Amino acid sequence: MARQPTPDADPVLADLADRGYEVTRLSGPVQPAAVATGGDSPNAVTDRPFSVESLAAATPLDLVATLAAAAADRRATLLVADPETAADARDILTDPFLRRPDTEGSRAFYAIPDRIRLTDDTYAAVGARGRADLRWREEPATPGVTGDGGDAPRLLLEADGETLAALPSVEALACPGPESDAFPYRYARRDDKRVHVSDRDGEIGSLSSVTAMKADGYRPVPLPLVPEHHLRENPHLARRWAIAVVDDGDVSYVTA
Repeated sequence: MARQPTPDADPVLADLADRGYEVTRLSGPVQPAAVATGGDSPNAVTDRPFSVESLAAATPLDLVATLAAAAADRRATLLVADPETAADARDILTDPFLRRPDTEGSRAFYAIPDRIRLTDDTYAAVGARGRADLRWREEPATPGVTGDGGDAPRLLLEADGETLAALPSVEALACPGPESDAFPYRYARRDDKRVHVSDRDGEIGSLSSVTAMKADGYRPVPLPLVPEHHLRENPHLARRWAIAVVDDGDVSYVTA
Protein backbone atom coordinates (compact mmCIF):
# COMPACT_ATOMS: atom_id res chain seq x y z
CA MET A 1 0.00 0.00 0.00
CA ALA A 2 2.76 2.42 -0.91
CA ARG A 3 1.77 6.02 -1.40
CA GLN A 4 1.76 6.98 -5.09
CA PRO A 5 1.55 10.44 -6.68
CA THR A 6 -1.96 11.81 -6.31
CA PRO A 7 -3.75 10.90 -9.56
CA ASP A 8 -5.14 13.60 -11.80
CA ALA A 9 -8.92 13.70 -11.48
CA ASP A 10 -9.45 15.71 -14.67
CA PRO A 11 -10.03 12.70 -16.99
CA VAL A 12 -12.59 11.34 -14.53
CA LEU A 13 -14.39 14.66 -14.17
CA ALA A 14 -14.56 14.95 -17.95
CA ASP A 15 -15.99 11.43 -18.22
CA LEU A 16 -18.58 12.21 -15.54
CA ALA A 17 -19.62 15.32 -17.45
CA ASP A 18 -20.07 13.15 -20.55
CA ARG A 19 -22.31 10.90 -18.44
CA GLY A 20 -24.57 13.86 -17.70
CA TYR A 21 -23.23 14.79 -14.28
CA GLU A 22 -23.06 18.38 -13.11
CA VAL A 23 -19.49 18.60 -11.81
CA THR A 24 -18.52 21.21 -9.24
CA ARG A 25 -14.84 21.53 -8.41
CA LEU A 26 -13.99 22.24 -4.79
CA SER A 27 -10.88 23.43 -2.98
CA GLY A 28 -9.59 23.26 0.56
CA PRO A 29 -7.77 20.68 2.68
CA VAL A 30 -10.94 18.96 3.94
CA GLN A 31 -12.90 19.09 0.69
CA PRO A 32 -13.09 16.41 -2.02
CA ALA A 33 -11.72 17.31 -5.43
CA ALA A 34 -15.25 17.73 -6.78
CA VAL A 35 -18.91 16.89 -6.30
CA ALA A 36 -20.79 15.23 -9.16
CA THR A 37 -24.61 15.39 -9.18
CA GLY A 38 -27.09 13.62 -11.43
CA GLY A 39 -26.06 11.68 -14.51
CA ASP A 40 -25.55 8.07 -15.48
CA SER A 41 -23.88 6.37 -12.51
CA PRO A 42 -20.94 4.05 -13.31
CA ASN A 43 -22.23 0.49 -13.05
CA ALA A 44 -25.43 1.94 -11.54
CA VAL A 45 -23.80 1.91 -8.12
CA THR A 46 -26.02 4.72 -6.79
CA ASP A 47 -28.22 7.65 -7.73
CA ARG A 48 -26.75 9.80 -4.96
CA PRO A 49 -24.27 12.61 -5.66
CA PHE A 50 -20.62 11.59 -5.62
CA SER A 51 -17.78 13.03 -3.61
CA VAL A 52 -14.90 12.63 -6.07
CA GLU A 53 -11.67 11.99 -4.16
CA SER A 54 -8.19 11.36 -5.58
CA LEU A 55 -6.48 8.52 -3.75
CA ALA A 56 -2.70 8.45 -3.35
CA ALA A 57 -2.65 5.44 -1.00
CA ALA A 58 -5.22 2.78 -0.17
CA THR A 59 -4.86 2.43 3.59
CA PRO A 60 -7.85 1.34 5.67
CA LEU A 61 -7.72 4.58 7.66
CA ASP A 62 -7.58 6.80 4.56
CA LEU A 63 -10.49 4.91 3.02
CA VAL A 64 -12.78 4.93 6.04
CA ALA A 65 -12.12 8.64 6.62
CA THR A 66 -12.99 9.44 3.00
CA LEU A 67 -16.15 7.31 3.03
CA ALA A 68 -17.26 8.75 6.38
CA ALA A 69 -16.82 12.36 5.22
CA ALA A 70 -18.83 11.73 2.05
CA ALA A 71 -21.59 9.87 3.91
CA ALA A 72 -21.87 12.68 6.47
CA ASP A 73 -22.55 15.02 3.52
CA ARG A 74 -25.14 12.54 2.18
CA ARG A 75 -23.00 11.54 -0.76
CA ALA A 76 -21.53 8.34 -2.12
CA THR A 77 -17.81 8.19 -2.86
CA LEU A 78 -16.00 7.97 -6.19
CA LEU A 79 -12.31 7.27 -5.61
CA VAL A 80 -9.82 8.19 -8.33
CA ALA A 81 -6.77 5.91 -8.37
CA ASP A 82 -4.09 4.35 -10.51
CA PRO A 83 -4.52 0.60 -11.24
CA GLU A 84 -2.33 -0.61 -8.35
CA THR A 85 -3.92 1.64 -5.73
CA ALA A 86 -7.38 0.82 -7.10
CA ALA A 87 -6.74 -2.91 -6.63
CA ASP A 88 -5.61 -2.34 -3.03
CA ALA A 89 -8.68 -0.20 -2.31
CA ARG A 90 -11.05 -2.76 -3.78
CA ASP A 91 -9.54 -5.51 -1.62
CA ILE A 92 -10.23 -3.45 1.51
CA LEU A 93 -13.71 -2.30 0.50
CA THR A 94 -15.16 -5.58 -0.74
CA ASP A 95 -16.50 -8.28 1.58
CA PRO A 96 -15.67 -8.09 4.41
CA PHE A 97 -16.18 -4.32 4.08
CA LEU A 98 -13.35 -2.40 5.78
CA ARG A 99 -12.34 -5.50 7.73
CA ARG A 100 -9.54 -7.99 7.51
CA PRO A 101 -10.53 -11.47 6.28
CA ASP A 102 -10.51 -14.10 9.02
CA THR A 103 -10.38 -17.82 8.38
CA GLU A 104 -12.21 -18.60 11.63
CA GLY A 105 -15.35 -16.75 10.56
CA SER A 106 -15.20 -14.04 13.20
CA ARG A 107 -14.86 -10.33 12.54
CA ALA A 108 -11.21 -9.35 12.20
CA PHE A 109 -9.94 -5.79 12.09
CA TYR A 110 -7.21 -3.75 10.48
CA ALA A 111 -4.88 -1.97 12.88
CA ILE A 112 -4.47 1.81 12.61
CA PRO A 113 -1.76 4.01 14.14
CA ASP A 114 -3.96 5.50 16.90
CA ARG A 115 -2.94 4.59 20.46
CA ILE A 116 -5.28 3.04 23.04
CA ARG A 117 -5.74 5.24 26.10
CA LEU A 118 -6.52 3.45 29.35
CA THR A 119 -8.59 4.61 32.31
CA ASP A 120 -5.50 5.74 34.27
CA ASP A 121 -4.34 8.01 31.40
CA THR A 122 -1.61 5.61 30.29
CA TYR A 123 -1.43 3.88 26.92
CA ALA A 124 -1.59 0.17 26.10
CA ALA A 125 1.59 -1.70 25.18
CA VAL A 126 2.83 -5.24 24.60
CA GLY A 127 6.20 -6.95 24.60
CA ALA A 128 7.65 -6.70 21.10
CA ARG A 129 10.61 -9.11 21.04
CA GLY A 130 10.05 -12.05 18.72
CA ARG A 131 6.42 -11.11 18.04
CA ALA A 132 4.78 -11.33 14.66
CA ASP A 133 2.25 -8.70 13.65
CA LEU A 134 -0.45 -8.01 16.20
CA ARG A 135 -3.93 -9.05 15.08
CA TRP A 136 -7.33 -7.95 16.34
CA ARG A 137 -10.42 -10.14 15.98
CA GLU A 138 -13.68 -10.91 17.72
CA GLU A 139 -14.54 -14.20 19.34
CA PRO A 140 -18.04 -15.33 20.28
CA ALA A 141 -18.43 -14.64 23.98
CA THR A 142 -19.04 -17.38 26.51
CA PRO A 143 -21.87 -16.64 28.99
CA GLY A 144 -20.48 -15.79 32.40
CA VAL A 145 -16.92 -15.24 31.17
CA THR A 146 -16.95 -11.70 29.82
CA GLY A 147 -19.49 -10.29 32.24
CA ASP A 148 -21.87 -9.24 29.45
CA GLY A 149 -24.03 -12.35 29.55
CA GLY A 150 -22.66 -13.59 26.26
CA ASP A 151 -24.53 -10.91 24.26
CA ALA A 152 -21.41 -9.39 22.68
CA PRO A 153 -18.34 -11.12 21.27
CA ARG A 154 -15.06 -10.55 23.04
CA LEU A 155 -12.37 -8.54 21.28
CA LEU A 156 -9.03 -10.34 21.23
CA LEU A 157 -5.51 -9.06 20.60
CA GLU A 158 -3.36 -11.93 19.33
CA ALA A 159 0.17 -12.61 18.14
CA ASP A 160 1.79 -15.91 17.19
CA GLY A 161 -1.37 -17.78 18.20
CA GLU A 162 -1.27 -16.32 21.72
CA THR A 163 -3.96 -14.08 23.19
CA LEU A 164 -2.29 -10.99 24.64
CA ALA A 165 -5.44 -9.17 25.74
CA ALA A 166 -9.20 -9.80 25.79
CA LEU A 167 -11.77 -7.01 26.06
CA PRO A 168 -15.49 -7.59 26.71
CA SER A 169 -16.42 -6.16 23.29
CA VAL A 170 -15.38 -3.51 20.78
CA GLU A 171 -17.29 -0.99 22.90
CA ALA A 172 -14.62 -1.33 25.59
CA LEU A 173 -12.46 0.85 23.35
CA ALA A 174 -14.83 3.80 23.73
CA CYS A 175 -14.23 6.54 26.28
CA PRO A 176 -13.16 6.12 29.08
CA GLY A 177 -11.30 3.18 27.47
CA PRO A 178 -10.13 -0.18 28.82
CA GLU A 179 -9.00 -0.66 32.41
CA SER A 180 -5.31 -0.17 33.18
CA ASP A 181 -4.69 -3.91 33.62
CA ALA A 182 -6.35 -4.94 30.35
CA PHE A 183 -2.98 -5.18 28.54
CA PRO A 184 0.29 -6.75 29.71
CA TYR A 185 2.07 -3.39 29.68
CA ARG A 186 1.26 0.30 29.66
CA TYR A 187 3.26 3.48 29.33
CA ALA A 188 3.02 7.24 29.83
CA ARG A 189 5.25 10.29 29.61
CA ARG A 190 5.58 11.83 33.06
CA ASP A 191 6.61 15.27 34.33
CA ASP A 192 10.28 14.28 34.06
CA LYS A 193 9.74 14.00 30.25
CA ARG A 194 10.64 10.30 30.35
CA VAL A 195 8.45 7.42 29.17
CA HIS A 196 7.56 5.21 32.13
CA VAL A 197 6.65 1.59 31.39
CA SER A 198 4.60 -0.56 33.78
CA ASP A 199 3.31 -4.10 33.86
CA ARG A 200 0.25 -5.23 35.79
CA ASP A 201 2.23 -5.15 39.07
CA GLY A 202 3.68 -1.65 38.71
CA GLU A 203 6.44 0.37 37.06
CA ILE A 204 9.31 -1.61 35.56
CA GLY A 205 11.44 1.18 34.10
CA SER A 206 11.68 4.51 32.32
CA LEU A 207 13.18 5.46 28.98
CA SER A 208 13.98 8.64 27.11
CA SER A 209 11.40 8.25 24.35
CA VAL A 210 8.85 5.95 22.71
CA THR A 211 11.55 5.05 20.18
CA ALA A 212 13.79 3.95 23.04
CA MET A 213 10.86 2.03 24.53
CA LYS A 214 10.46 0.11 21.27
CA ALA A 215 14.18 -0.60 21.16
CA ASP A 216 13.92 -1.98 24.70
CA GLY A 217 11.29 -4.52 23.63
CA TYR A 218 7.91 -2.81 24.13
CA ARG A 219 5.56 -1.36 21.56
CA PRO A 220 2.34 0.65 21.65
CA VAL A 221 -0.81 -1.32 20.83
CA PRO A 222 -2.46 -0.01 17.64
CA LEU A 223 -6.18 0.67 17.72
CA PRO A 224 -8.37 -1.70 15.67
CA LEU A 225 -10.43 -0.08 12.95
CA VAL A 226 -14.01 -0.97 13.89
CA PRO A 227 -16.09 0.28 10.91
CA GLU A 228 -19.18 1.29 12.90
CA HIS A 229 -17.05 3.51 15.14
CA HIS A 230 -16.10 5.61 12.10
CA LEU A 231 -19.24 5.42 9.93
CA ARG A 232 -21.74 7.02 12.28
CA GLU A 233 -23.78 9.10 9.80
CA ASN A 234 -25.62 7.54 6.86
CA PRO A 235 -23.49 4.37 6.99
CA HIS A 236 -25.43 2.84 4.09
CA LEU A 237 -23.97 5.52 1.78
CA ALA A 238 -20.44 4.49 2.74
CA ARG A 239 -21.09 1.19 0.96
CA ARG A 240 -22.14 2.97 -2.24
CA TRP A 241 -18.63 3.49 -3.54
CA ALA A 242 -16.97 3.20 -6.92
CA ILE A 243 -13.36 3.51 -8.05
CA ALA A 244 -12.39 5.37 -11.21
CA VAL A 245 -9.21 3.72 -12.48
CA VAL A 246 -7.00 6.08 -14.49
CA ASP A 247 -4.47 4.28 -16.70
CA ASP A 248 -2.58 6.38 -19.28
CA GLY A 249 -5.51 8.78 -19.44
CA ASP A 250 -8.12 6.07 -19.95
CA VAL A 251 -10.90 5.82 -17.35
CA SER A 252 -12.67 2.64 -16.23
CA TYR A 253 -14.80 1.94 -13.20
CA VAL A 254 -14.66 -0.71 -10.48
CA THR A 255 -17.33 -1.43 -7.87
CA ALA A 256 -17.90 -4.13 -5.26
